[in-house]
Amino acid sequence: MTHTAAYIKQITDLGDTQKVVASEDICNDKGVSLVKKGAQIDSSLYDRLIQHKLLRPLDYSVSIENPITPLSLITEAKRLLSEEAELVQAVDSRFIQRDLLPILWGVYLEPQLSFKLTLCREQTLSRFQHMLRITLISLYVAARLRWAISERIELATAALFHDLGEMHLDPSLFNGQPLDLAQRRQLFSHPTIAYLFLKEFSAYHPRVSMAVHQHHERLDGSGYPKGLSGNDVLPAARVIGASELLAVIRLEPGRSESRLFSITEILNFNAGKFGNELILPLIDAAKRIKADDSYVTDSRFVNKSDLQTRMNLLHEYLKEADKLDATASNDMTAFISKQLCRISDMANRCCANLHTSDDLFAIIGDDKIALSEVDALVREMIYLVQSTAREAIRRWIKDDSVSDEHDPLVKWLLMVDNGSE
Repeated sequence: MTHTAAYIKQITDLGDTQKVVASEDICNDKGVSLVKKGAQIDSSLYDRLIQHKLLRPLDYSVSIENPITPLSLITEAKRLLSEEAELVQAVDSRFIQRDLLPILWGVYLEPQLSFKLTLCREQTLSRFQHMLRITLISLYVAARLRWAISERIELATAALFHDLGEMHLDPSLFNGQPLDLAQRRQLFSHPTIAYLFLKEFSAYHPRVSMAVHQHHERLDGSGYPKGLSGNDVLPAARVIGASELLAVIRLEPGRSESRLFSITEILNFNAGKFGNELILPLIDAAKRIKADDSYVTDSRFVNKSDLQTRMNLLHEYLKEADKLDATASNDMTAFISKQLCRISDMANRCCANLHTSDDLFAIIGDDKIALSEVDALVREMIYLVQSTAREAIRRWIKDDSVSDEHDPLVKWLLMVDNGSE
């Protein structure tokens, strides 16, 4: 399903349950009217609309009852906070009325963006709540860093829009199944899709649009879509990315498998990707989150055998990577070597040697909490190594075919990309 078809289907499907109306004639690129102003939009129009290239994006030509407004954003935020005690703990209840909710009053919503957010809320509530959750965490970080009010409003706007590009992608990309290279490339396009839409509005471009475009970029150059690094990555983009990290490892519904004890260790581990100044408020947030007594049971602790298996997998990845020629005049090899060195440095700072487990096991013995904390770090390192390989594939391998599977670099990429963790 194309980007346009996927998005149009969400709009027309919504019209089956809510009043969606053409606010102007919907025309094809030749100026021929396909749907008259005032007509009800529903799924019966889907086939007609996707058969034509539209003169204007559909967001410009439709309206919906009860659209998202700053007031309704605050209402939705209050509802989310009332349902998620851990989110309240993370953002510190003292900040909510003073530094979080008031900023949402300042978020400017062009009608087209209000429509997108409303569509997102009605068709993919989990995505809408994710963006709102990241907005609240980001505002907490900005408050801790004493950002100016104008900067916080821009940050809130970018955080609220950061994943809207996903609405234009095939829904099958989000069903939890493994993705092939072509599907991952589609998924990686979502910041650019959102950026291209936002840049058409002077209220959002360039500061909000660029923050959205960069929210998957990282200080160490390991992110996407541009592989930016250092000061080229906007602070607002880094705040959104770091806030997503905390949400993913602790606060997102359905993430219980990742709710390990070492949240602070994982945040520390990733400080080089976002900046220490941004990670420190999130570490404080993680420390405020109370342990769930139902989670802290022996059945949730890992045993040495499970941990050893994961460490062996990580060791195999790194052993094979050591065989790569780091001095080769090859951009992909240089990128991989640079990222793995940084992962090793981060691991050493967290007292976790990537290449051996014997000394580590001798130190921690049978301490179940310590084993669980180390397991969290090992999982994170495996994830970072796999992300490095997949980012290399995205940047330098142009199609799904591999020309030389006997090449050591290609063999390593395929081994890591097909890994089980």
